[in-house]
Amino acid sequence: MSGVRRPSGLLLTAVVGGLAVCAAGCGGTSTRSAPAPGAEVTATAATSPTAPAAHPGPRWASRLPSRTTQVVRTVSDHRYCARVYCTVTQAWERRSGTWTMLRQFRSTIGPRGWGKTHENDQRSPYGVFRIVVTFSTGEQNPGAMPWRRRLPTSTVSDEHGPFYNTWIEEPGRTDGDRPAMRYGFIVDYNHVRLRPGAGPAPDPTAGSGIFYHTARPGHRWEPTDGCTSLGRPADMRWVLRWLRPEAEPRVVQNL
Repeated sequence: MSGVRRPSGLLLTAVVGGLAVCAAGCGGTSTRSAPAPGAEVTATAATSPTAPAAHPGPRWASRLPSRTTQVVRTVSDHRYCARVYCTVTQAWERRSGTWTMLRQFRSTIGPRGWGKTHENDQRSPYGVFRIVVTFSTGEQNPGAMPWRRRLPTSTVSDEHGPFYNTWIEEPGRTDGDRPAMRYGFIVDYNHVRLRPGAGPAPDPTAGSGIFYHTARPGHRWEPTDGCTSLGRPADMRWVLRWLRPEAEPRVVQNL
C-alpha cells in the first residue's frame, strides 16, 4: 500500500474501535471471481447529476443482499482518459423494485487496473463489498453512515503482524489528515479490522487498505495504488450525504 509508512512495532498505539484508512494510495487483492464487463449504462456527464437511467434488473443486482437499496459502483470508462486506471463511479438506488442510476462521477483506480492478487501490485479488487465506515477529518459526521474522524496520526498498517490491515494511531505521524484523506469510506476487503484482533484475521499476503477517497490537490486524475479516488471532494461529500445505513449499501467494482 503506497504512501503508508510502516509503523515500528512498539511505537504503535492501537485505537480501540478504530478503522483502517489508506494513505496516498491503497493496496489489496482480488476477489476470487472472474471480472465482468464494464458499465451497464452510459451517462452524459461524469461529474454532475445525470438523467436517471432506470434498469429493473442490472446483472450485478443478483449478487447483492436482498435488503440492499444503494450501490456505489465503479467501472472502467475511457471517455476522459484511455489509461487502464480510468473509471467512473456511479450512485445507484433501488426504488419500488427498480434500480436507477442517480449520478455518475469521474474516478481513478490502481495504475494496473483491476484484479489485485497481493500487496503493492498496483491493482484494484473487483467484486461486491460492504462499506465498513465512512471517515472525514472534520469534527462531525457529514452523513448518516457509521463514521470515524481521521486524525493526523491515523494510518493503516501494512506490516505483517497483529496490526496488519488495521486502523491505528501512529505516534509522531502528521499526515493522516492530508487533503486526499479528508472524505471517504473504507471497503470491507481482506477482513479490514476496526481495532487490533477484532474479527477474522486478514490474509497477510492479500493486501491492505482498500478505500474510496479524494485526490491530492493538483493531481486530480492520477491513479491510486488500489483504492478508488473521486477527483473532486464535492463528489465524495455528495456520496457520504446520500448513503444511508438502513439501505445496507454495497460497493460494486467492475461488475
